[in-house]
Amino acid sequence: MWFPPSSYFGILLFVQWAVAIKNPIISGWNPDPAILRVGDTYYIATSTFEYFPGIALYKSSDLANWELFSHALTTQKHAQLYGVPTGAGVWAPSLSYIDGIFYLASMTRWTYDPTARVWPRVYFITSKDMITWSEPIWCEPWGIDPSLFRDPVSGKTYLNLMAPNNNVDRIWGLYQCEVSLATGDCIGEYRSLWNGTLLHNASARDEGPKMFFKDNFYYLLIAEGGTDDLHRSTIARSLSPKGPWTAAPNNPILFNGAYGFNNLTVQSTGHATIIDTPSGDWYAAFLARRKINGASPLGRETFLTSVTWTNGWPTLNNGKPILLSESFGKSPDQISPPAPFLDDFSNASLDVAWYQLRTPYTRNFHLTQEGKKCQNSCGKGSTSASGLIFSPNVFSLSDRDVPAAILRKQKSLNMTFSATLLPTTGPLNYLQSVGISTYLSEFQHQDIGIRGCVNSTGMCFYSSVLRNGSLTTSELSLNHTKIPNNTTLHIRATPLSYSLGFSINQQQITWMANISSAWLSFAPAGFFVFEGASFALFASGNGNPWPVTAPKVGFQQVVEEYFDENIPDYNRWE
Repeated sequence: MWFPPSSYFGILLFVQWAVAIKNPIISGWNPDPAILRVGDTYYIATSTFEYFPGIALYKSSDLANWELFSHALTTQKHAQLYGVPTGAGVWAPSLSYIDGIFYLASMTRWTYDPTARVWPRVYFITSKDMITWSEPIWCEPWGIDPSLFRDPVSGKTYLNLMAPNNNVDRIWGLYQCEVSLATGDCIGEYRSLWNGTLLHNASARDEGPKMFFKDNFYYLLIAEGGTDDLHRSTIARSLSPKGPWTAAPNNPILFNGAYGFNNLTVQSTGHATIIDTPSGDWYAAFLARRKINGASPLGRETFLTSVTWTNGWPTLNNGKPILLSESFGKSPDQISPPAPFLDDFSNASLDVAWYQLRTPYTRNFHLTQEGKKCQNSCGKGSTSASGLIFSPNVFSLSDRDVPAAILRKQKSLNMTFSATLLPTTGPLNYLQSVGISTYLSEFQHQDIGIRGCVNSTGMCFYSSVLRNGSLTTSELSLNHTKIPNNTTLHIRATPLSYSLGFSINQQQITWMANISSAWLSFAPAGFFVFEGASFALFASGNGNPWPVTAPKVGFQQVVEEYFDENIPDYNRWE
């Protein structure tokens, strides 16, 4: 049963579900999951687009509980995300394990907007521990969704990817060449591999090729139909990694859209990777959206389902649609909702789940616990409290650059995000702001914070609701000459809405703005958004350098609390 949003301002529930694996296995936007098993450990890599560091890496010992433990692209040489718009950046990684080395193949789109859609060359990087990665080895072909396959029979390594037939027609399909792992060069014929099961024309989108070998057959698992409602997984097999390919008789093997695009909550199922377990069970990791009243504020998340084999062909989820209420597998129970998250920024480095927008080229923040030096050396206006202190610059969340901001993916459709500000020793003036945000893109973010008042003197709490370029703001006087202790900013996220508010000294929250969650799911016409919602901490001079006389601003702690979601299997909302 679904409870209306008004009942959400209740008590946090800690529930131990008597189930096994539940979907999504990695909540919050984590699209294009590539899963790999090495020994008893499972790894998943997901796309990060314009977020830095790039390519999130998760690990698990039971397929049910996943830990974000690292990122693959952590330096400017790994990811040159300068000025990239929402939807561009790092796409669709794949994972391989060859001769005791981890290989990660991917690509970076420098831009993807109405005036320029640049298709890049693909690359791969290597690691012995999934922590430290080599510099990119660039490959000759250009396209997206590259993957490396080591043929266990011949010992040859193949690069498979989605690419155009040429630079004139630009009809997209799947291509392949034998590749040198030392240089990235094709050392064999560059050939058309397979064009999938749908009509092959200028609108075709055969993508995400994943190849594996089982019982003397080579299998080619792909995504088709684009990444929205028509998204699906199909598979073919051959006696050679070069083809020809025979499509499975039960294609598509994964397609919740077959039951109606606005019927089931889980939609856009596809971009799958299949693995086996040490005990001989098989599973498929894939992306899917949870469609909430027609929109998906968390974007594409990582799901898992069982795989069975009949007559040499795989069947996913026993041929049934993917439902949120169903559990499967032999893993230990998951705990839902998870325990609260608290970050008081007391560690020597930032928590691994924080990101910046695009590749930073200046230092935009520091932690006061870094050598415990800040109390004496951070300059005029600093405080002695521990926490995160920003170095605000001219950019804001609305600019295609690197603002002084850190972001975390929204992990639940029913949660709170609360951030306590560091107190200041002086006021903020006009165009100086510090706050938190529900962020989707430079066109779509909803902010609550403190700034120099626009229409009066002094400082004000303000809310700013940006709906793809249409801005609505409001202000309330702070009635203080500096940011006082125990000032907390709040975002209340429910499946259908976001509310923005503030409190002082843990008093009742004052709510300043509310917006439908549907706004956190799409981009302006001609643009693309492949991410979901994130929560941001930020400070900005909003077009002006931060004055040396302005106070230091930052945050003392962040708390996330997660509530029972109760999302139905069917997209029925009142």
